[in-house]
Amino acid sequence: MSQWIRAFAQTTTYLGVTMIVAIWGGVYFLTTEAHDRAYEDGLRQGTNLAHIFEEYISRAIKGTDSELLVLRKLYQQDPAHFDLNHWIDSSTTRNNLAVHFSITGADGVIRLSSLGPVRSTVDISDREPFRVQQESTADELYINKPSIGHLSGKPSIQLTRRLSTPDGSFDGVIGASLDIVELEKIYNSIDIGPGGIIALIGLDGIIRLRSGRDAAARGFVGQSVPGRTMLGLVGQEPAGSFWNTRNTKTLEGIKRLISYRALDGLPLIAIVGLAESDIFEQAVLTARKYQQIGFFLTAIVLFAITIGVRRQHNLAAATAAIEQSKRSLEQTNVLFDTALKNMAHGLCMFDGDQRLVVCNARYGEMYGLPADLTKPGTTLRAILQARVAMGCCPRDAEHYVEERLEAVAESQPYYSMNELRDGRVFAVSHQPMRDGGWVAIHQDITAQRKAETQIAYLARHDILTDLCNRAVLRERMEESLARLRRSGKTFNLFMLDLDIFKAVNDSLGHPVGDELLKVVARRVVACLRETDTVARLGGDEFAVLAAVEGDQREAAAATADRLLEAVSAPYTFDDHRVDISTSIGVALAPEHGTDVDKLIKSADLALYKAKVGGRNTYRLFETAMGADADARRALEIDLRDAIARGEFELYYHPIVDIRTNEIANMEALIRWRHPTRGQIAPNDFIGLAEESGLINPIGEWVLRQACADAAGWPPQCKVAANLSPVQFRRGNLVETISHILAESGLPPDRLMLEITESVLMQGSTENFETLHQLRKLGICIVLDDFGTGYSSLSYLRLFPFDQIKIDRSFVSELSSNADCAAIVAAVANLGRSLHVDTVAEGVETEDQLMLARTAGCTHVQGFLFGRPCPVRELDFPRLAAQKRNGAAA
Repeated sequence: MSQWIRAFAQTTTYLGVTMIVAIWGGVYFLTTEAHDRAYEDGLRQGTNLAHIFEEYISRAIKGTDSELLVLRKLYQQDPAHFDLNHWIDSSTTRNNLAVHFSITGADGVIRLSSLGPVRSTVDISDREPFRVQQESTADELYINKPSIGHLSGKPSIQLTRRLSTPDGSFDGVIGASLDIVELEKIYNSIDIGPGGIIALIGLDGIIRLRSGRDAAARGFVGQSVPGRTMLGLVGQEPAGSFWNTRNTKTLEGIKRLISYRALDGLPLIAIVGLAESDIFEQAVLTARKYQQIGFFLTAIVLFAITIGVRRQHNLAAATAAIEQSKRSLEQTNVLFDTALKNMAHGLCMFDGDQRLVVCNARYGEMYGLPADLTKPGTTLRAILQARVAMGCCPRDAEHYVEERLEAVAESQPYYSMNELRDGRVFAVSHQPMRDGGWVAIHQDITAQRKAETQIAYLARHDILTDLCNRAVLRERMEESLARLRRSGKTFNLFMLDLDIFKAVNDSLGHPVGDELLKVVARRVVACLRETDTVARLGGDEFAVLAAVEGDQREAAAATADRLLEAVSAPYTFDDHRVDISTSIGVALAPEHGTDVDKLIKSADLALYKAKVGGRNTYRLFETAMGADADARRALEIDLRDAIARGEFELYYHPIVDIRTNEIANMEALIRWRHPTRGQIAPNDFIGLAEESGLINPIGEWVLRQACADAAGWPPQCKVAANLSPVQFRRGNLVETISHILAESGLPPDRLMLEITESVLMQGSTENFETLHQLRKLGICIVLDDFGTGYSSLSYLRLFPFDQIKIDRSFVSELSSNADCAAIVAAVANLGRSLHVDTVAEGVETEDQLMLARTAGCTHVQGFLFGRPCPVRELDFPRLAAQKRNGAAA
């Protein structure tokens, strides 16, 4: 019996040691597998996020650099008369990252700023962006370290390019400031864990951007990264990953898995760093559970060995020890089963015969498996077939079962991501075992994939309207052009610009304007086929790319008509009815271009013609439009130089008070005497001046010259000058006019400013405030061309005009058209009721003068009292006699 007991004890010892080795081998295998899987997940996540961040930053910086190149070209054409604010207002390529554009002279003093007039000397000659461009001779974009803008006062990244004279000498710097706060919004919205970072680093080692909302994180911006590990790797590979060391101050001593990507064509590196603790957090918890189970099992085995080697005096004692071991093993099995049930991921183990050994509850829940299919001994084929029957499989389910069986039979490790029919995405890690079986871990990564997809979507779509953006439009155009070359499939490009959209924003507010843009986008999409592309280019500009079936011109006309009808239908927002329309320019491919830029230019030229033609219409591109555009550009260049060359001159036309038969005031009319084209009519250049922003310096010159001339006239004679709606947009009109009056010495009550209804329609709140400020100075305000526009009586109620001018189209038919006579009389009566003077324009005959007096007009103007003449030909005594004679007649 004693020999039997000794043999039993020895066998127990051998078995116990073997079991301990097997237990800790299993713990090591499962722990290592969890660690490796976590590393692979972290590496994939960091690489994907670095790629998305690199694309976003590259697009933002290159887009702003393109704006700088356009701005530099326009500025260098005529630096003395360049209007930066007009370019800002009219630019269609602006993004919301650039908070400030500026132009700095060779002396380092800022000349122009998009934030408004530079009222004091701002010297940036000591700033790094200026010094770098000053010392360089190359035409390269320089990206500065983050700093606080001199004028904007915001933390920003400065992008600069060199300005050069024709001989290549340094002539200053043109720059743009990217708002760091706006840039931070994109990556602060990405979940990278508590210890993760996203940063933008220059090849000089300086940190440009860094994620983090606290002051400590922001403090790293502008510091140098220690060491050259990443910079050295970038020199070898433009993208990759590595582990950083722990002793780096700018990384807070946190060990991270750094994924980096160099920006193509830019001296910058985009990095995403995931903290080691975040990557392996779940793996560490899982390892601890496995270790706890291992300790429990080891303790049981050691206990069994101890019992076995003891001297056994009777079978009862040995039997009791075995029973105790069984109970301990049962307790350990309970603990192991608890660990499996509480795992976040699905786990399953199969033997060499492809039969289930064990799986946790999460595995069955993920695939909706019934209890009888999660029992040990269930074949893999039965499980796969059940998953296919329930739809818990990829979309290509026809060969799914056989393909999975073949894959596991190869006994090779693999990692795959499966998108199921219901939209869920599962990541599967398969690890074979020596006996032909395997262990697999199934992880639900649906939320992670959705987040990555959403980020990629936002980079290619307009957030407000959910339409494609300009980049996607260009891609679709390139695809259409390739299809055109292959199969001759033609297409049309439509450029849309909403009419009077700014008036909606100004009168009802930007929230209503945003809602209007959303509804317009939906209406445009509803007019088209699903295969057509609709993009929002910015502001109130849209583009449509439509394939053609049948006659191309007929298809273009039909599509344009549908768009016009849809957009012009009334809108209602919060009990406000909104009526707008759209102008459309159309380019046909390949007739009007065989590359993207040419087609866009052709459509833009056609759009301009549609706007000039009265709006709410469309125009197809014509070759003559290009010639007209060239002629307009040439005229615009001449117009920029006209003031400096002294080509403008003022003519004055008298306005007579019927009641006293005296000259009440003189209206200043501009004339342009071109050195080669001769005299150019105002109708041929005033519109161009308004579009180009040149109306601001021209209008200021008119006011200055008119006030200087009138200062020498009889004290009872006033001078009237016209104001353009564009002049109200700069925001400094009151200050400018006050300065001109002080400079000329003309009393404010001798100046009359004539405006049209469009001033009141566009930006009514701000413009009404400006008009009230001017009137407080003592300046008279005149409503010109009354009767030709909306002629809204509400304008007369909202603002106390000093004078109303009745358009000549009504006065010219006073003697022949009873309706016109009735209208003139009605306006005159209205003016009398409101105590406002009324001027009948275009009086050329004695009959018209008599009828204007009979209708009740207080003043008249027209060729009957002389034609406009320059100031040197004004003879006030002679004019007074002529007016008295005309009145007597």
